[in-house]
Amino acid sequence: MENRSFLPLALLSLCAVSGLSEVNIGEPRSHSAGAKNEAAPMVAELHDSRQKTNPSCRQWKGETCTVCGIDSPSSFLLKNKTKTPVLLCRDMKPGPARLEMTTHAEPAISGLWEVEFGLGYQTALRSECPHQFIASNNPPLKPAYEVGPINIKSEIPPDGMIQALACVGLSSAQVREEGKETGASIKVFTLRVVSE
Repeated sequence: MENRSFLPLALLSLCAVSGLSEVNIGEPRSHSAGAKNEAAPMVAELHDSRQKTNPSCRQWKGETCTVCGIDSPSSFLLKNKTKTPVLLCRDMKPGPARLEMTTHAEPAISGLWEVEFGLGYQTALRSECPHQFIASNNPPLKPAYEVGPINIKSEIPPDGMIQALACVGLSSAQVREEGKETGASIKVFTLRVVSE
C-alpha cells in the first residue's frame, strides 16, 4: 500500500527536478547585456511578422508603414464605368497621404480608344476616384496610352487602412468606324501610397 502512494510522489519529484534543470541550463545572463541582446531579435521578429501581414509595405517607421506600393509591373482588367481595387495598404500612419500611379492603358476591344481614367482611394471614412486622364483632352485618339504620373491627395484614417483604386469612366473603342463601349487592360508600373 505504501508503494502505491510513493510512486506518484516519486514521478512528481522527478518532473520538478527535470523542469528546474532545464531552467538552469545554459550561460547565466546579466540583466543589462541580456536585455539589449534579446530586444534586437524581438524587434526583427515584429518587423518580419508585420511584413508577412502587409507585404505591400515598402518602408516602415517604428510599427507604422509610411510607404506602401507595387514594385514590379502588375496587370489588371478593369470593367467600364467602375472603380477597381488595385492595392490594399494596412498599418499605415494616419493622417495626410498622397497616391501616385504610372500605367499603360489599352481597351479590351482593340482599336482607337477614348477613355476617362483615374486613380482614387477608399477608406473607412471616404471613397474618391476622379478622372485625371481624359483621352479627348489629349488628341489624337490612340490604341493605347501611357498614363501618368497621376496623383491624388488623401487622408488615412485612424485604422491605418487605405485601398488604391483604378477608375474607368466612359470608355469606348472605334472598330471599323463604329464606337463600342469597352473595359480596359492596364499595366501598372508604379503605384505608391505615401504618408506625409
